[in-house]
Amino acid sequence: MFSIGEICALLSAFFWGNSGVLLKSLPSKVRASFIYFESIISGIILIFLISIFGQWGLFKEFSLFTFLLCFTASLINLTGSLSYIFTIKHVKVGMAFVVINSLFPLFSIFGSVIFFSESLSVTIYLGAILILLGIASITFRSRKNLNFVEEGSNIKIALFFCIATPLCWATGALLMDDILKSASVMPVTLIRATTTFMICTPIYLLLKKNDFAMIKSKFNMLFFASLLTTFASLGWFTSLELSEAALTVILGSSAPIFALIGARIYLKEKIDKNGIIGIIFCFAGVLIVII
Repeated sequence: MFSIGEICALLSAFFWGNSGVLLKSLPSKVRASFIYFESIISGIILIFLISIFGQWGLFKEFSLFTFLLCFTASLINLTGSLSYIFTIKHVKVGMAFVVINSLFPLFSIFGSVIFFSESLSVTIYLGAILILLGIASITFRSRKNLNFVEEGSNIKIALFFCIATPLCWATGALLMDDILKSASVMPVTLIRATTTFMICTPIYLLLKKNDFAMIKSKFNMLFFASLLTTFASLGWFTSLELSEAALTVILGSSAPIFALIGARIYLKEKIDKNGIIGIIFCFAGVLIVII
């Protein structure tokens, strides 16, 4: 039987994978406002939870340096989220999840080596090679078979955003991990949501009337995608609290499976032989890296 922590990790993967599928189905201009609405929903839920658990006093323990570090990590994560929006514009959402979720643990581990002087084992190098071979297989002849990029998109642009997204998220996660050694999860996460809200609000207000009308027409789907992402984050952090980090990462890495299934059912995305081989190599590489 699965423990509560393990169930939370699987639910997080399910919500995260399906939020990407739902987001992909939205028009590009509506998709761009996703980050803004997700920050609002996350902020409201976190304010509610912090109030229930009486954690407002924890903010007094934050030093100026901690606040600045939280702000910096939030900016980096926001950059990664913007890159993610462009990624699913240019890349099939199922394949985007495979590549992003394969590179994220790899970048996280190599970042730990750079910032925290941790050592690498032979198995990590082996896992990295398998991941890179998997990505090479997925992107192979993509202009011809459209296995990876969307029709009309450029392979170089698609790869740039596919790499930039996990690179930013991994860097932000490493900073957040360092912050969480001396601070609680919910206050830190609220700072992230508030930072995103403050930066995105002026940009959102500059939208044209036609853009507002389009967002309003798709608001229910946009709201649901934001809600799924919020639940995914809460499930992830809850799992980290209740289970071992390694187990959370392993179960959380199943998100591409849910994204691939959802993309096949709802978006009719197809996977060819090279794509299947690439997915197998990427999953094998991730398991070797994180176990």
